Amino acid sequence: MMEPAYDSKKYEDDIYKKWEESGAFNPDRLDLPETAANYAIMMPPPNVTGVLHLGHALENSLMDIMARYQRMRGKRVLLLPGTDHAAVATQAKVEKILVEGGMNNPRQELGREKLLEKIRAYAEGSKATILKQIRKIGTSCDWSRLAYTLDEDRSRAVNEVFIRMYNDGLVYRGYRVVNWSVRGQSTCSDDELVHVERAGKLYAFKYGPDFPIAIATTRPETKLGDTAVAVHPADERYQKYVGRTFAVDVGAAEPLKIKVIADETVDPQFGTGAVGVTPAHSAADFEMYERAKANGEPIDLIPVIDQDGRMTASAGAAYAGLTAMEAREKFVIWLKDNGLLEKEEDIIQNVGTSDRFGDVVEALPMTQWFVNVDKKIPGKGKSLKDLMKEAVTAGHNGNPKEKITIAPERFEKIYFNWIDNLRDWCISRQIWWGHRIPVWYNKNSKVENQKSKAEKNDIYAGVEAPPGDHWEQDPDTLDTWFSSGLWTFSTLGWPKKTSNLKKFHPTSWMQMGYEILFFWMARMILMSTYALDEIPFRDVYIHGILRNEAGKKFSKSAGNNIDPLEIIDSYGCDALRLSLILGIAPGNDARFYEEKIAGARNLVNKLWNISRYVIANCELRIANCEFKNLTLADKWILDKIERLINNVTNDLENCRFSQAGERLREFTWNDLADWYLEVCKFEKAEKKNEILNYLLISLLKLWHPFIPFVTEAIWSAVAEAAMDKPKTGKMLIAETWPEAGKTEHPVLMGNGSNHTTAAAAFDLIKDVVTAIRQARAENKVEPAKKIKAVIYAGAYKDLIESQAVLIRSLRTGIEELEIKTAGEKIEGEIFIVAGGVEIYLVGAIDKDKEKARIKKEMAGLKKTVEIIEMKLANEEFAAKAPAAIVSKEKERLDGLKDGLKKLEEQLKNL
Repeated sequence: MMEPAYDSKKYEDDIYKKWEESGAFNPDRLDLPETAANYAIMMPPPNVTGVLHLGHALENSLMDIMARYQRMRGKRVLLLPGTDHAAVATQAKVEKILVEGGMNNPRQELGREKLLEKIRAYAEGSKATILKQIRKIGTSCDWSRLAYTLDEDRSRAVNEVFIRMYNDGLVYRGYRVVNWSVRGQSTCSDDELVHVERAGKLYAFKYGPDFPIAIATTRPETKLGDTAVAVHPADERYQKYVGRTFAVDVGAAEPLKIKVIADETVDPQFGTGAVGVTPAHSAADFEMYERAKANGEPIDLIPVIDQDGRMTASAGAAYAGLTAMEAREKFVIWLKDNGLLEKEEDIIQNVGTSDRFGDVVEALPMTQWFVNVDKKIPGKGKSLKDLMKEAVTAGHNGNPKEKITIAPERFEKIYFNWIDNLRDWCISRQIWWGHRIPVWYNKNSKVENQKSKAEKNDIYAGVEAPPGDHWEQDPDTLDTWFSSGLWTFSTLGWPKKTSNLKKFHPTSWMQMGYEILFFWMARMILMSTYALDEIPFRDVYIHGILRNEAGKKFSKSAGNNIDPLEIIDSYGCDALRLSLILGIAPGNDARFYEEKIAGARNLVNKLWNISRYVIANCELRIANCEFKNLTLADKWILDKIERLINNVTNDLENCRFSQAGERLREFTWNDLADWYLEVCKFEKAEKKNEILNYLLISLLKLWHPFIPFVTEAIWSAVAEAAMDKPKTGKMLIAETWPEAGKTEHPVLMGNGSNHTTAAAAFDLIKDVVTAIRQARAENKVEPAKKIKAVIYAGAYKDLIESQAVLIRSLRTGIEELEIKTAGEKIEGEIFIVAGGVEIYLVGAIDKDKEKARIKKEMAGLKKTVEIIEMKLANEEFAAKAPAAIVSKEKERLDGLKDGLKKLEEQLKNL
């Protein structure tokens, strides 16, 4: 016997344990035919930097909905769980904790191995918490295949890919401009930058009194390292200077040799139309430097900022040792004193900051490891960029069956734009937590610091050092996204040719937030198409970011973060999942607030109560039911459930999760609870048991992917109460998805040529009942008062007469019902129209009482109108009150006057 109310705490942990023990999560243990389709989802591994947040809860809900749905469709489903070592993020977190505990510099004070022990202990503790949370969210993943981006199997795959890329010439060590976090003392990729709007200044100046061109910059201190001025080739203002070199003295260590070059990337409309080229401190300028070198017109490269964010000796004695900001102030003063500053303008600029360390990054020239995205891959004749584009356009290797579909489609354009502007990917990081670069250097090499291209015998890529004691391993680690880019296939045992890899790769479906579209999705496509010569997944679903009620991003630092486990403790997991899914559009941000959770919990409880009513009042059967002697309401609800099955199935096939949930909510609360169950109280038609049985079983199956715990709990109660108890003890998670087309819906007879389906016919009855209820409420007819209704039904006379009992019974308060084809207008009574049917409610209103009530209400409204009119006529109020307040008062006045007119009309009718 079901309890009066659903208590999630009594069910959730026990149900999850039973699911896991049953083997339902493990595709190897599913009792499926060999011909069953394989379906794989690789969980985006959460960072081991803390605990899961609402964004993770959303992702786990989406994945689990899809996994449970596909499992019920008869597929061999693998939802593989895992966590990410999150190299920079985790080390930054632990170092911050150690500094707050009293250390000044954890790296220096602890050394590599002891610091790694601290980080490893923190990561393991965080990992255990995260895995517990994943279970609490109800994620039906195969725990026997749990993976970690830093475990032995993943390390083997990372080393294999790196060494292959190195041997193919796609990974190289070069001296290039990179993003450098001074605070974190590490590089970071372009995609890891967080661009923050800040107030800044745009300075226009000349290098010297005889220099013919003024330039504009937001960073004057870097101009101490300028080696060129670039103008657009078509800019006629500067054509005569292109190719000339000017020596200028700006106080640097040596006079600068500024060469005027033409480059099509220069915007002639920005600033003066000329830009100072600082190859050492701008990625874009470094590319100009390389283009100039390739064209046989080289320019110099002068680093003037070091890795500590201070000016170098090359900046000149007056600036050496200063911070960049100190040097800026000093150089601007020098420009003013020498009459070279032409303009100083306040602007708002986007400043690139480190996403993990929070400081403004510096662009510095350094020797680092890079992935060459433009070089042709040996034996393929295509670059990594080509592979990344091809997979989303024509299909990998031109095969349309190997094409990745991105939904919503608008993100494809963003993806291609990113690829078009992609520079070589810097993959080395100056931290200790992560995959150490599998490269060894000859300590006896004459190549100083390996800054220039090392000879083949001086550098070796391999898991272990070659023979001899003169080799040392590169101290740096790989970018986290290098290892997570291998996730879809490293989790399946690659580089070994495993049966898992054969069965489940390419994976079927991947979901992620749009904020990691470039971080992760693009790199997974790059890695898989290169290493396996196949796409990593077939379909990608992009969702937005969850925000709070005010539209702000949830953040621990902002103090508005919500712990999903606290929500589960208060409302239950199913309520949390529903509140995250309902009301969201693919790819769009969504707002999350407590009222949504409360509403979702009410819906969960509604399903529980519906089920409790059906179980208590029906002879249940798990097997298929037969339907006989159907009433109009029966045909209507069967049509509704058939349409629901079709629509929800189609929605889930197309990742319309919110729409599917809204359809289920509408059917559950409105069609079933508010209408059909009410009808059942008055209709005693034969075989109503079978219909309710069919509805409940179908509905539980449809709801299960969304709210798995409560549906499984109800299913257990259904199985216990069923006349044909299943001998296998089969759980709902292992049941088959419902199919539409199991019932027939004959056309209902009509008058003349006016034929309508049973569903449409009952919808008309619903409209009539609803109209009567609303009319009573609007006219303030007492609920207990019994009245007469006269209906002019026209062509629907037979239909209305056949459903007269329902019309009188469904909380309409109709005691006497007169049904005619047509008739004369009945003066002084409530008149309404519903679906072409005219209805008069006779005797509903006590005219004397109603007149008195209306007059009293009108008097109150008139008094309020007079007060507002006096206020608006007051010149002092009109002059001093904010425009918005005045406008609001005018709107209020219009509304009150409109209300008065309606009351006057009602009084006139009486």
